[in-house]
Amino acid sequence: MPSRLDATNGTLESQTNVKTNGYPPSSNGQVHSSYNEDTFQHLPKQQQDVLVLHGPRQKYTLQATGEVPDLRTEREILIQVFGPSTDYRDVRKAAYQEYLVTTDFNVARLPASLSVNVAAALGVAFVSAFIALGVSLGFNFARIENDHQGPDLFSLLQKVNSDEVPEDVQEETFTGIRADERPKRGDWFAIWGASSNTGLIAVQLAKFAGLRVVAVADAARHGAKLYSLGTDILVDRHDPFRAIEIIRSVTNGHLRFALDTVGKETAAHLQESLQQSTTGAEAHIVGLTGLPKSGLPGIKYHSVPIKLFHKVPAIGESAMDWLEQLLVQESLQPPEVDTVEGGLEGINGALDRLRSGAMSSKRLVVPIEGNKSQESLKNGLTNGVVKPRDPKDTLEYADNLNADPSRIKFAYWVPNVSGGLVISKIPQRTSWDLDANARYAQTAEHQGFEYALTQIRFMAGYGAENQHESVSFSQALLHHTERLKVMAALLPGPWNPAVAAKQIASIDNYSKGRIAVNVVSGWFKLEFTSIGQWWLDHSERYRRSRELISCLKGIWTQDVFNFKGDFYQFHDYPLKPKPVSSPGRTHPEIFQGGNSNDARENAAAVSDYYFMNGNTLDGFRTQIKDVKERAKQHGREGEVQFAVNAFVIARETEAAAVRILQEIQGKADKDAVDAFAEQVQNAGASTSNKTGMWASSKFNDLVQYNDGFKTKLIGTPQQIADRILLIKSLGVQVLLVAFLHYEDDVKHFGEQVLALVRKLEAEGRGKDEAYEISLTGDVYRE
Repeated sequence: MPSRLDATNGTLESQTNVKTNGYPPSSNGQVHSSYNEDTFQHLPKQQQDVLVLHGPRQKYTLQATGEVPDLRTEREILIQVFGPSTDYRDVRKAAYQEYLVTTDFNVARLPASLSVNVAAALGVAFVSAFIALGVSLGFNFARIENDHQGPDLFSLLQKVNSDEVPEDVQEETFTGIRADERPKRGDWFAIWGASSNTGLIAVQLAKFAGLRVVAVADAARHGAKLYSLGTDILVDRHDPFRAIEIIRSVTNGHLRFALDTVGKETAAHLQESLQQSTTGAEAHIVGLTGLPKSGLPGIKYHSVPIKLFHKVPAIGESAMDWLEQLLVQESLQPPEVDTVEGGLEGINGALDRLRSGAMSSKRLVVPIEGNKSQESLKNGLTNGVVKPRDPKDTLEYADNLNADPSRIKFAYWVPNVSGGLVISKIPQRTSWDLDANARYAQTAEHQGFEYALTQIRFMAGYGAENQHESVSFSQALLHHTERLKVMAALLPGPWNPAVAAKQIASIDNYSKGRIAVNVVSGWFKLEFTSIGQWWLDHSERYRRSRELISCLKGIWTQDVFNFKGDFYQFHDYPLKPKPVSSPGRTHPEIFQGGNSNDARENAAAVSDYYFMNGNTLDGFRTQIKDVKERAKQHGREGEVQFAVNAFVIARETEAAAVRILQEIQGKADKDAVDAFAEQVQNAGASTSNKTGMWASSKFNDLVQYNDGFKTKLIGTPQQIADRILLIKSLGVQVLLVAFLHYEDDVKHFGEQVLALVRKLEAEGRGKDEAYEISLTGDVYRE
């Protein structure tokens, strides 16, 4: 098991801390002779603290004068570690003591970047998963095509003398699975109890081996974690019979390899998911803690031969060598841990927490007091609490989450103006400065958001007294992120297309193709007149926007651009450098919104995305159908995509979410909302068909200034996910969301809603409009 090690040459006085310095003992257990005694740390005492259990259901008793275990073979070494052991037959190797004995082929070195406390949870989990998959199920880790390549235990065991293998595991070791039945790349593998420590490791090892993984767990609590590790299909555990049905459907009844980490009952459910053939290859299931009472034909049942790790040096060494390799490469994500202060005396409290159910999917670690100073160096240990490295720190989670090209994409409103995203006096944990927004952006991209939209304001219009400029703010956010695309808002009139095209093209190069634009036509008359700009009527504002979009696209894509319009003219203009060009993207994406006929015509003729405010079900369908028909008339069928604005309030119960909505509206800034309403409703009513944005919005709607409440994403995570999938089924590709408390809600939405949407998409949801409407469509009807 991984640990910081204290190796000995056979006498206690000569014990030296080898692993702390990064060097292993030699194959015979001796310290490498090229280092003198001063190189290593010496153990200061010959006695140790131990915990003694005097009887069942009793608490452990701390005994402060226990003897340090003695060494009996040349391959045994003494380690200073607090962690569980997989060898329960030798008290010298038992957990809950300061020093214990192990063999030199059962230890792994830890890279300096990995906390000892975090690594303490790896031992049993890795060894159990490694043996279960590599021996019982025959996974070939040697065929991995990248740097993760490991051993082939099946072949390795063919070279092992049977006398080395304990008799009670010989059958499982040598005849557990035939060579012709071993899994191949692309085969399905299911894990029931995938959120357990062993399950989390098994997911990763299976993905290394090229298998497709079905994980059964509490989807709401552990879905994000499992998807971050590469899970292909996530199945919720709460309805076992539904889970069986989903697994059989996804695998077309051809699932042949499975691992249960929970117990006999769940193993019985899992076997029902397996292929049952009496003529073809057998299916195989491993029960980590138990197997079904009654078996099924065509299925072979396995228990993990864990003794191989302790008794067969070739197996132990191969496990530890591969574990070291994966940890150095940072390819293996350790289970999450929670630390308990108090040294060995803290173990009783830790066990009480486990029994009470206060812990879920985490391993409790009790650091030995003497190691705290070492542990505090740079391992994330603060005040005795380890902050484990979050897999979301690497962005692999988001990449895996967003791997499906048919997914709905998520964007969020950037609060780069003061006052938050609602016109209300309710307290909001949302800041508008760059430091806060950089935090929000980094959190968002790690949670799977793909776009952010900055707002453009030249002066206060609805209580937003302070406003950061959109394009420069977008550029700043791009420099703080790696994946996120940021939409910069452009307002024709103040913005000339030559300046905008040049600036956006430069930012696109700086950010490697991550800038987009949102062209707004303007609704706030005073904002124009205050800076000396002409206030045009509605149709003319949209006609100018259409010219600006045409100019941007032409400047970005043509070697020399010419244009003669009523608002803009260009003569042989050569923009260099051009924006970044990539497959499917010849220029920065252009978003544009509005409800009126003029807005829809612009979207159909020149835009890439059409933004819609919150609406009813029929309202969304009417807009989408209309724009699609207009796009077809312009020869752009299938070229316009759709986005919807929403305000999200996700809470544990629908009633709690609704109460927050009522508080937001009840504490609305009436003067600011009335002023906003006067401006926008005049603008909306000025359209030829009286259907401009906000033309029919009521006071409570306008408290969120893009009709975000109308999108109805207010309720439990499950309700919100269902409604998002309905919106997707209507033909929407991007959902733009806003929150009350950005400090908390961005991450909460990612973990509780976005990950759930991805899970449901993987199960086929969001494609059948009629089905989605039957589930949740009534909430959108007037």
